[in-house]
Amino acid sequence: MADHVSTVIAQWERERPDLDVTPQAVIARLHRLALLLTDELVSVYAQHGLGEGEFDVLATLRRQGAPYALTPKELGEQTMVSSGAVTKRVDRCLAQGWVSRDRRDEDGRGRR
Repeated sequence: MADHVSTVIAQWERERPDLDVTPQAVIARLHRLALLLTDELVSVYAQHGLGEGEFDVLATLRRQGAPYALTPKELGEQTMVSSGAVTKRVDRCLAQGWVSRDRRDEDGRGRR
C-alpha cells in the first residue's frame, strides 16, 4: 500500500534516478510519525493544563534531582531552545505556581 512518502520517492526516482533517496524515505516517515505522536502528547498535556513548553521545563527540572533547579542558560541548553523561549516558558510556569525564581549569586544578579 503506497503512502504519500512512497509517491514522493517514486517521483524522485522517475526524475532523478541517479539520486539515492532512501534516506529521505526514512526521515519523511519518522517526521510523519513524530507529528502524530506530538498531537497525542499535546492532547495529554492539555488535560493537565500544560503546553509542550511548560511540560519540557517541568520535566527538565525534575530529572535534575533535588533541588530541581537550573539557571536560565542551563535550562536553554538542556531544552534546546533560545533564551527568549526559556523566558516565556518559565514565565508561564511561574504564573501557574509550578516554579519559582531564586537569587543564585551573592550579589543577587544570578537566577535559577
